[in-house]
Amino acid sequence: MRSVRGRLLLLLSVGFGALVVGGAFAFAAVARNGIVEEFDAGLLTRARAIEALTENERGRIEFDYTPQTMPEFERAEKPDYFQIWLDDGKPLHRSRRLTVDLARGTPPSSAPRFVDLTLPDGRAGRSVESAYVPHDAGTTGAPSDPPDAEDLGAAQGRRGLVLVVARDREGLDGRIAGTTLRILALGGLAALLGAFLVRLIVTSGLRPIDDVAAQVERIGADRPGARVGAASAPAEVAGVAVRVNALLDRLESALERERRFTGNVAHELRTPISELRSLATIGARWPDDRDTVVDYFVDVGDVADRMDRLVADLLLLARCQAGAEPVAATDVALSGIVDASRRRLEAAAARRSLSFEVDMQAGLVVSTDEGKLAIVVENLLGNAVAHARPDTTIRCRARARGDRFELVVENDAEPLDTADLARVGEPFWRAERSRSPSEHAGLGTSLVRALGGLLGLNVTFEQDAAGAFRARVEGSLRSTGSRLPLPVLPSPGTATAVSSSIPGDPS
Repeated sequence: MRSVRGRLLLLLSVGFGALVVGGAFAFAAVARNGIVEEFDAGLLTRARAIEALTENERGRIEFDYTPQTMPEFERAEKPDYFQIWLDDGKPLHRSRRLTVDLARGTPPSSAPRFVDLTLPDGRAGRSVESAYVPHDAGTTGAPSDPPDAEDLGAAQGRRGLVLVVARDREGLDGRIAGTTLRILALGGLAALLGAFLVRLIVTSGLRPIDDVAAQVERIGADRPGARVGAASAPAEVAGVAVRVNALLDRLESALERERRFTGNVAHELRTPISELRSLATIGARWPDDRDTVVDYFVDVGDVADRMDRLVADLLLLARCQAGAEPVAATDVALSGIVDASRRRLEAAAARRSLSFEVDMQAGLVVSTDEGKLAIVVENLLGNAVAHARPDTTIRCRARARGDRFELVVENDAEPLDTADLARVGEPFWRAERSRSPSEHAGLGTSLVRALGGLLGLNVTFEQDAAGAFRARVEGSLRSTGSRLPLPVLPSPGTATAVSSSIPGDPS
């Protein structure tokens, strides 16, 4: 598994190490050039001292050199060397320890020329070559600046000279090697210290992530309300903590809904089971009473029908939520679906002194699964019948808006607070269970939401300040929208049940 910590450590350590080592090499090169320049400056100083010993006396070159003044050229071991040539290339003078000519450049240069060479005794050395015109006898000062190389010695009949001074570079190479080694050693040490600091910095920088991970690890089923602390976390980690907390909130809500669902299923099944047990007791007590037995079987049939509707609705809801419910799209007239649902609910509405007011725009045709759209519409109208205030009107209207349609079912109802309104559509939820008809399980709006998602419909519930509760369904007139899968027909020989929690199934 890839580690952010390991990746950061590797990249930062390699990057910092490369920077330090590269800087060390660059600094070593600068130091080397400085040492060489210092060595060359000393070499040039010696050359200038020898130049000052030469003078032009009436066309003759005089060289006032005494061995005692420059012992470095006279010592027996590791001596320095110098040699002087006339401007025509003829050797004029060389140091006593020099037995062969030193190397010189061609043509001679008026500017000092530094070169590396091998000394006559085999040592590695470095030399400086300088062309100059000696000063006249009787004058003081440094030799005159030489003319150009091709005119050397031609100015005013004065002879030009070429001087080469050489010395071994053992000390120079030793200083360069020692300095380079120290710089590289310090660079390597700095790289190691940098890697250690990078580890400390990365560990410290990632500690908030470790803290969040530890907090998440401590959250368990025994601490359902525990959350990740995001207030003191850095901005980059706080965002993760906030999203983890949001996920935990959603999980807690889902688990709570699951617990309520399980409890409600048990409650809804326990009631008809208790009724069946009571009916069985009654039937066993009066087996010879024909009228009682007939009523008993009628009641048993009613209880069985309610249980069958409950199980069918639960299975349909589960298939919709799993995306396993087949969809067969056909062209459906919306007004026909609404009218058929209204007729089936008229008797239930009359018992509560409710009336219908239907306002449908003509020609609204949608391409969808007719049976499932009928369940959606009938459950919405049934929910209105079950919860509308008595002696009020249920209003149903549909309009086209461009290439989409909008169906609104509205009824006057008891006010719902924000929390209750958000739970509309939750399985088995009813705002006032004690006032809800016992024959309704509370799956109507749950099926509306599930089937709406399957058919590509946008279903919303709202209530205004006056108490008007509205269920709004929006969809496409030409197709069932982007969420509707391609029509899936049942396999041959497979029956698809159209189930509904109506009439009047409450939300």
